[in-house]
Amino acid sequence: MDQFLQAMINGIMLGGFYAAMVLGFSIIWGVMGVINLAHGEFIMAGAYFTWMMNREYGWEPFLALIVILPVFFVAGYILQRILINRVIERPHLISLLVTFGLSIIIANVYKLAYTGTPRTVESAFSGFWRAGEVTIPITRSYVVVAALTMMAALHLFLQYTRLGKSIRAAAQNREAAQIVGIEIGRVYAITFAICIALTGAAGMLASPTQAVFPFMGAPLTLKAFAITAMSGLGSIPGALMGGVVLGLIEVFIATYVPGIGTNLGIVASFVILVVVLVTRPQGLFGGLKPAGAL
Repeated sequence: MDQFLQAMINGIMLGGFYAAMVLGFSIIWGVMGVINLAHGEFIMAGAYFTWMMNREYGWEPFLALIVILPVFFVAGYILQRILINRVIERPHLISLLVTFGLSIIIANVYKLAYTGTPRTVESAFSGFWRAGEVTIPITRSYVVVAALTMMAALHLFLQYTRLGKSIRAAAQNREAAQIVGIEIGRVYAITFAICIALTGAAGMLASPTQAVFPFMGAPLTLKAFAITAMSGLGSIPGALMGGVVLGLIEVFIATYVPGIGTNLGIVASFVILVVVLVTRPQGLFGGLKPAGAL
């Protein structure tokens, strides 16, 4: 029983990170129709940024959010205006190739700058809480709290601000949004900037709990794709549930299938992805609702 409870706790905490990790990917895909294959590399960049702040200035990783969010927002805005905006109207294959090329460039730039040696980030919130024979990692607990806070803030922004409603309207029907006076170019640029900021923040959340290295991004992109397709484009509740489901699958299989580890868990998650795509292509939770919808 203790092993089951431990696996449940570990799976939920891993799923909390996955939920935060997938937010930017899901919103960009849902609003702009761009599948960002460089998503994992932006997570990696956020993790490296946190590592540098921790190594050079001794910053607590969670404190680095106050710098990461504005820096990555500006970087995302510039990138959208210079590059992504040029491929939105073109066939999806073009945006896939462009973002895939961008992922290779980012990963190799970081490899040249920092080598392939894995880096670790120290947090003051290390250690465990104990409840009988079950342990609760303190760092991962704060990661889950931060992830839920980010998701709640994004939900409130999309639901109750004018810009958030414009983003939802653009996701639902671009032409209709333009007719009612929404400036699509501005909405897309700000959407991409917000999502890259959230993705950089997800990199910060990853940095205290796993090694940071230049090629950590590709598996995270694949997992973001699986969670988004399962949960629905731009669905925040779906991202949370999909992330938790994936986290539980990986941890339970790693716990109860000796000698295989998490690899079979990843395979199982994609089996579920295929089943969901065949039976409910819109995802388990639909997607972004239009402004004014319940």
